Amino acid sequence: MSTPTRKKPTFLRIKDLSPALCDKESYVKAIVMESNAKDEANASNNATLLVGDDTGCISLVLQKALAQHLRVGDIVQLLQTQVVLKNNRIYLWGGRVERVGEFAMLFKEAFNVSNITWVPDPTNPEVLVPGRNPAKRPKQAAKAP
Repeated sequence: MSTPTRKKPTFLRIKDLSPALCDKESYVKAIVMESNAKDEANASNNATLLVGDDTGCISLVLQKALAQHLRVGDIVQLLQTQVVLKNNRIYLWGGRVERVGEFAMLFKEAFNVSNITWVPDPTNPEVLVPGRNPAKRPKQAAKAP
């Protein structure tokens, strides 16, 4: 009797993460850019890490005991992690973490997917779309004299 072959997971790019993936397990390969796991002022059992790839970055929430074993610069594979929508923003939550290397991965810090506010689509309220960043004000048109 042969053993069943395990399907190799398809890794998602960070820019492709959206609230539509909230009910599905996601697979992401990223580099750890920031961590608050060793912050003693953080009384929570969870730690927040900023992880990124060459398309952007996102906040990852892990148990503090697990996050303390990861360092800035570690390349990790996040297996069976979940995309969570909280306060109209998305985060990665939990899952299995495998360290696969360090310091040899391009990343883009400027595009933080966790900073995008998701709002209902005006034409279809069941669907969430990226909203306008409230910190950026639209340019006002010049008034005619």
